[in-house]
Amino acid sequence: MRTQSLRIITIAIIIILVMSTAAYATVTASEYIAATSAWITRDGNDVKVNFFIVGTNMMDKIGVKYIYLYEKNGNTWSLVEAFDYTDPSYASTMMGSNTSAKSGHVTYSGYASKHYYADCRFYAEKDGGSDTFQQDTPTSVGTSP
Repeated sequence: MRTQSLRIITIAIIIILVMSTAAYATVTASEYIAATSAWITRDGNDVKVNFFIVGTNMMDKIGVKYIYLYEKNGNTWSLVEAFDYTDPSYASTMMGSNTSAKSGHVTYSGYASKHYYADCRFYAEKDGGSDTFQQDTPTSVGTSP
């Protein structure tokens, strides 16, 4: 009981922190997904796509199935990287099991002067049923060269 209460308090604190710094979406009408958040942080050329998902209960699987990263070139957005949870390099980062929430990030070596955004495909599964939710991050603004 104490562990579950501590988990709920921890999740609540994380949600509050995420809400104050990132795009946050509450998913209504889902039996599986309570809330999601996705945002980009930058460190020089590195583009980090961060995500957070909360299930409505303890989930069999929960996380993000795909992250599509786009880069702006002139007036056009181009897909530069696709992250897939079935890729062994990202499996444990992007998808969790037997938990009520999952957070993580993937990193792309981009360019400090470019703008990026990510299309995140969230997923939660319980007892053979599942739901997905699509969310874009806000655009990450590059620095002037």
